[in-house]
Amino acid sequence: DDTRQQNLAQLQEFADDLETTTALINEREEAIKKLETDMVTVNEIFREIGTMVYEQGDMIDNIEHNVEVARDRVDDGVVQLQKASEYQNKYRKKVFIFLAILIIFGIVLGIIIWVTTRGKK
Repeated sequence: DDTRQQNLAQLQEFADDLETTTALINEREEAIKKLETDMVTVNEIFREIGTMVYEQGDMIDNIEHNVEVARDRVDDGVVQLQKASEYQNKYRKKVFIFLAILIIFGIVLGIIIWVTTRGKK
């Protein structure tokens, strides 16, 4: 009877240990599942970040291209302004020469008219 009680006590202790071990295994399994879920979430976050970096890379390339195009257009604009300035200076010279010729012609015409009217008197 005493042996039987010891066996029952050992079986009870073994059952308690088994229950505790099963509870620990279940806890670890839940922790592993949570860790797996967290890893999947982190993986999704990294994929989203990778996508965003890729898209921003395209945007940066586009911005860089637009800046280069703008620089080229500004350079072309500077050249056009320089040409316009040269044309304006040439135009002023031509207008000045035309006015000088017109004034000289007016003076010559005035002298001719003055000489012809003086000779008739």
